[in-house]
Amino acid sequence: MNHAARRGAVLIALGFATSGPAAAQGAPPVAAQGPPPVAAQSRLENGPAPSARAVTLAITYNSDANADVFGGRRKGTAYLQRVGIIGDADLARAVGWRGATAHVSIQSIVGKGLSASRVGNLLTVSGIEAPPALRLFNLWFEQKLGSASLRAGQFTAGQEFAISPTASLFVNSTFGWPGSFAIDLPGGGPAYPIAVPGLRLAATADSGRTTARAALFTGNPPGRDVHGLAGWRLERPPLAIAEIVRAGVGDDPAWTVTIGGWVSFDRYADLRTPANATMHGDRAVYAIVDGRLWQRGGRSLHAFARVTASPADRNLIRRYADAGVTLAGAIASRPSDVIGLAAAAAFITPIGGRSPPPEKAIELSYQAHLGANFYLQPNVQAIIDVYDPDRPAPSTPNRSALVGGVRTSLRF
Repeated sequence: MNHAARRGAVLIALGFATSGPAAAQGAPPVAAQGPPPVAAQSRLENGPAPSARAVTLAITYNSDANADVFGGRRKGTAYLQRVGIIGDADLARAVGWRGATAHVSIQSIVGKGLSASRVGNLLTVSGIEAPPALRLFNLWFEQKLGSASLRAGQFTAGQEFAISPTASLFVNSTFGWPGSFAIDLPGGGPAYPIAVPGLRLAATADSGRTTARAALFTGNPPGRDVHGLAGWRLERPPLAIAEIVRAGVGDDPAWTVTIGGWVSFDRYADLRTPANATMHGDRAVYAIVDGRLWQRGGRSLHAFARVTASPADRNLIRRYADAGVTLAGAIASRPSDVIGLAAAAAFITPIGGRSPPPEKAIELSYQAHLGANFYLQPNVQAIIDVYDPDRPAPSTPNRSALVGGVRTSLRF
């Protein structure tokens, strides 16, 4: 067993040692109706649901077994897994600090991803693909302030910002933190697998139908931060992000609209000039629409659409769009299962007279709910027009790939 695998085994053992009845209570319930279950990545990042205990502990295990069955750089398989230990504290119950909560999580990533090792594409096949590491992930405190809340510590923008709840079903990473932001921002921005120091203020109005949130994060997360503390060096200019969300009434609103954007104060390469020229600052805007299209009995059909836009002079992906649908309860005997189809397109900035076609990803997923905290999710992805900066000539055919995989998600 290699060193990385041994670290993963140790973390699994530690997780089982610390999990128990309190950890089991931390798992969110899955309803037969309403939006699809939250993806495994979001469950790890946001921590357990509230409970009556002052402190709750949980362990999560997520894995992706993927195969490039056609195209890409080379056919073959890849397997990766992520183990997380998460803890939440209600500080009112624990120490009498009213309205305050705390959250911490540690994650171990073991294995290799298919995009890096086989496909070579931008829109990463697996949302848990990342370099192997054992690191501190989240470490934050949150204080309720009436209808607002203030969060401070180490976390990611990808937990709350630019995210479609309907899209959380899908396995490809671009349906979480958009692929445009992951490619254009230094280090992928404040998103999985690196959490960075930040300060976030959120407020709700109109009985919760309107939410506004804004955050300031340290810039350029170090990609090889294997321990999870390098972001506290505060060496790079910050990133500011904000959004406003308006929703219909109810716990499963018929519609939700999100408008947001970010501004980075770092320096960026000028794509119109030689590589040593740089420009100050970058920015992007985004819009998201989620909707419940149909509901009858235990079945519900939801849809989402999202677009982003960035300046073409300093961003490899100048425009991005994705959309999809999910159907819960398609099989009468399995009301908690969800099937979904989604597509994404990343529009590449022309560089040096070359105008690559947009890289596209299409995913068909079926999430089978096999227990209170156990999901199995077979999926098929088509990666079309894989972006290749070394493509020798415009007449050379673009590479594409067909990928099959199975995601496993457990929580204790």
